[in-house]
Amino acid sequence: MNEKGVSLKELYVLGKSRMKQLGIENPELETSLLISKALGIKTLDIHIHPEKRVDPDKVEELMKLIERRAIRKEPIAYILEEKEFYSRLFNVTPDVLIPRPETEILVEETLRTIKDIHSPVIVDVGTGSGCIGITICCERKDSVVFATDISMEALVVAHRNAEKHGVLDKVTFVLGDLLTPFKEGVFDIVVSNPPYVAENELPKLEPEIRYFEPRTSLIGGKKGTECIEKIINQSKRVLKNGGWCIIEIGYGQAKTVTEVFKTAGFKDVSTVRDYSGVERVIKARWIR
Repeated sequence: MNEKGVSLKELYVLGKSRMKQLGIENPELETSLLISKALGIKTLDIHIHPEKRVDPDKVEELMKLIERRAIRKEPIAYILEEKEFYSRLFNVTPDVLIPRPETEILVEETLRTIKDIHSPVIVDVGTGSGCIGITICCERKDSVVFATDISMEALVVAHRNAEKHGVLDKVTFVLGDLLTPFKEGVFDIVVSNPPYVAENELPKLEPEIRYFEPRTSLIGGKKGTECIEKIINQSKRVLKNGGWCIIEIGYGQAKTVTEVFKTAGFKDVSTVRDYSGVERVIKARWIR
């Protein structure tokens, strides 16, 4: 290839061909996104100005990004340093789990639950990128959110996202293990997307997840539900009377987690299915 004469269109065709050859499922979209990242342009520019010539250094930069994505299998969200969640862009780094569409169901169920609660006080346990707590703040301006994580690096990312979306004054960031930093009876809602993958399931995960996303955000113990059990049992102490614990769970975990809730003394246990029909969100009410 004569790099000095490459146009945007030629670069797109070249990149798409390489991505497809290396097994990327959506080479058109991902090539456009990587070109946008490498060249600092909008994806639309690729198709509006296909004749535009590309600097050889930028071609080399794109090839490096394609290698990261297609050969190393690095998640494109980490390469782009952002991921859309609930129609907002969130900064992501390898220190945090990449926000997923099914977690939007967790947010939606939380918003439904707090619909009639004035100025709800919420704790987002294991906040990661902050996408759950920050989205709730954006959607419910009168809410107050505490976002906790055991990782200071994750809290830095979440803080950045809260500032980006204009809710920094509504979110308090707390470094700590689950709900241990908090006093009794202070929250209307405990919400969490905790680690829920069983240890023996890790080798079965896609390379993008297995090799790049933080293990502490993925592995929930030998059974996969140990972290969930801790959150449920700790929730009893920090929830107000009548407060709710709302948790994202993994495939096939609904029955086990329902029993954990009931054994802990929670009432009104229910689940919400995701877009694939999997019971993905479970919630229960704490009544003293």
